[in-house]
Amino acid sequence: MGYGGVKWTLGESYMPEIVAGYRYASVTSSGATQGADVSIAFKVTGKAQLSDLIYLGKLRAKYLNGIDYLQGEVGGGWDFAKKGVFAGISAQGPYANTGVDYDFANKSTFGKSLSPYVEFNSIGIYNTPDKNQTITTSCPTSYEFINGICIPALGAPSDRRLKRDIHHLATLKNGMKIYAFKYLTSDKAYVGVMAQDLLQNASWKKAVIQQTNGFYSVNYAMLGLKMTTFAEWKSNGLASIELEKHLVRLTPLPTESQKNLTRFECGYIDEIIM
Repeated sequence: MGYGGVKWTLGESYMPEIVAGYRYASVTSSGATQGADVSIAFKVTGKAQLSDLIYLGKLRAKYLNGIDYLQGEVGGGWDFAKKGVFAGISAQGPYANTGVDYDFANKSTFGKSLSPYVEFNSIGIYNTPDKNQTITTSCPTSYEFINGICIPALGAPSDRRLKRDIHHLATLKNGMKIYAFKYLTSDKAYVGVMAQDLLQNASWKKAVIQQTNGFYSVNYAMLGLKMTTFAEWKSNGLASIELEKHLVRLTPLPTESQKNLTRFECGYIDEIIM
């Protein structure tokens, strides 16, 4: 961010220097702050002639580290007025900065080479990111955006009333029906189950969750399944919806006559409707 300020240096003119700069700071949710600062100071003489009214002072670069409301700084630069290099340390608080420079161009005693100063500027307290900030995506309700893809949360919305373009794709050996569908608020096609079907089975209905709004969600993990997209289903079939542990439990050992058959022909499902 750009900023401006006025600065007074001990032992110099009562007229303030004008400071203009740019400050970059990275702030974490805990308030830890670090970054860099570059600025230029203009000395004001107060003389009537425009050519003598203002001239360049110190060009300064600093590294900063601290917390959102107070940062320590170390840096240096070039003094155009004294035509020499300087180094300094300082501290920046809300709208105020104070520090001391060591002027290498000054050949006199050590004490006279030190230039304490105070500055008032437009740098306030940094805003910290919200610890509970979430990433908004186009994923359906109750989905999480992880590693660039939409992953179903524990209770994925599976109420038939929330879906459209419903097509029956397959029936598992245990009788569970698998559907392709779209949510009312999305044009992306998914593959999964219908909560209303599961409620008809004493074991499956344990995976059905009734939300406070009256609609049903399903804990796919309890069924040994996961929700997937229709594109993944077309590519990998049943493997796209089964959890790995479920595959181990359901995969039959092929007989000699089955070794050359596809996975669908080996008894994973009774019916495929494409």
